[in-house]
Amino acid sequence: MSIMLTGSVKERRHASTMNIDRLSTLDMLNVIHQDDALISDAITPFLPMIARVVDNAAATLSRGGRLTIVGAGSSGRMARQAAEDYAPGKHPVIAIVTDEDADRYERGAADLQAINFGEHDMMLALTVSGKTPWVWGAMRHAWSMGSPVAIVTTDAQSEAAQLASMVIAPELGADVVAGYANAKAGIAQRMILNMISTGLAVRTGRVYSNLRVDLEASSTKWLERQIAMVMEAGGCSRATAKAALESCNHSCKTAVLMVLTGLDAWKAHELLAQNNGFIRVALQEAP
Repeated sequence: MSIMLTGSVKERRHASTMNIDRLSTLDMLNVIHQDDALISDAITPFLPMIARVVDNAAATLSRGGRLTIVGAGSSGRMARQAAEDYAPGKHPVIAIVTDEDADRYERGAADLQAINFGEHDMMLALTVSGKTPWVWGAMRHAWSMGSPVAIVTTDAQSEAAQLASMVIAPELGADVVAGYANAKAGIAQRMILNMISTGLAVRTGRVYSNLRVDLEASSTKWLERQIAMVMEAGGCSRATAKAALESCNHSCKTAVLMVLTGLDAWKAHELLAQNNGFIRVALQEAP
């Protein structure tokens, strides 16, 4: 019995990989690798829009709002990872996700209402097709509140994209093998989210130079990372870094500022608070 491909699947077939099943393993992997390399090029035209998302998110957080990242299924798992990548512990970047309710439009709005999402918050929606009802419902609720809404999708003309003021929709082309779950879209989504979470960490004072200085001593492993970070940022010995951390209740940023300025824990903490937690700015104000 023959099985005819639907029009949409035919359109997604990659014209250059029709004979991939006849290639040697190495040649096959070269084809996949070369095609994946094009994903970064597809994202490049959207760098100004990604910068706009980061700046809007930073402004939202500075006013006491939250960045809420929403997604269903695999996009939901990406959303959760992006929120975790932003910073350790409790913070104002949160993920609202679903698996079983992806087809329920009204549930998307209800889930936003459950966290009291308001006009001072911002939404970043993840949806490959732009047609996921739950995501669309969540976006429409955010849009109705007058909140900033951004979207990462592959369809700039989708219903969901029409609800966003910031649209990131790289043109990725067909996957090397048709029928898988949007492999290239997943890679692009991850690359974009990495830029947003890292850029937002920088813009909210969680990075000094190119070092994460917001680490929390939640375990022995993270305590060791704190010590290593203070040593690197301050150019000091392990003993000095450990003593600084112990004297400021293991606030990594405070310890870094103490080592760099010679201030005691209280004065370093005060100086950071006066400069919104930015070590670079606090150093300019240090006596």
